[in-house]
Amino acid sequence: MSPLLLFSQQRDKRSAPFSIRYNIGIQKSLTSKKFRTAFDGVFESNLSINTRLFSTFFIGIGYQYTNFQNNKAVFVFYQNKDPNGNPLGASLPYNTRMIGNAGFIKLGYDHFFEKGFVTLSLNSGYSIVNYKNVVNDSSAANLPFRSKTFNAPYLQPEISVSFMADRSLTFSLMLAYTTMFYRFDPSAPRFNAVEEVRNKSNKYFMTWLNIGFGATILLGKRQ
Repeated sequence: MSPLLLFSQQRDKRSAPFSIRYNIGIQKSLTSKKFRTAFDGVFESNLSINTRLFSTFFIGIGYQYTNFQNNKAVFVFYQNKDPNGNPLGASLPYNTRMIGNAGFIKLGYDHFFEKGFVTLSLNSGYSIVNYKNVVNDSSAANLPFRSKTFNAPYLQPEISVSFMADRSLTFSLMLAYTTMFYRFDPSAPRFNAVEEVRNKSNKYFMTWLNIGFGATILLGKRQ
């Protein structure tokens, strides 16, 4: 093996001086049981700008957008039934959204193999969450009304496997697990009157799993 080729391989086993990393996936609610019953994931995406700390370690800052929708299998806002149990009249499903906008700090490590690299990272951030399209159910179970906005910190360990498309672009498979340090309050989106939600336990913080795809742009000479 020529010294030039050996030097090139060693150099490529360092993280790029700068990188832009993007992920998008569909998330699955895990805990608490109230949250898991109330909401299904629509999609979650994040974008970070990163710089190499040393060798294969990097740090960055980023923005994350999270979109959940009420569990359609559970919620029906209005439905009349005849004595035989058949639907009568109109049926209007809920379309309540839980939208999160967050900023985060990313710490990561790249482990290289022949055609790409595995990245282990931790995103630590703070999210501003809003409930949208809330049906203003004034049932006693929802009183007193809670704010439709809450703020909470979160941690998100993430693993991805990236494959080189060329020297400056990769595509990846990604798995992330998010813990939001906030206990779900079903009265905020006016869900406390829904028996299927109200009867579930609420012992843990809100957590979800995100499985998706990503891309990384590598910038600068790895030397």
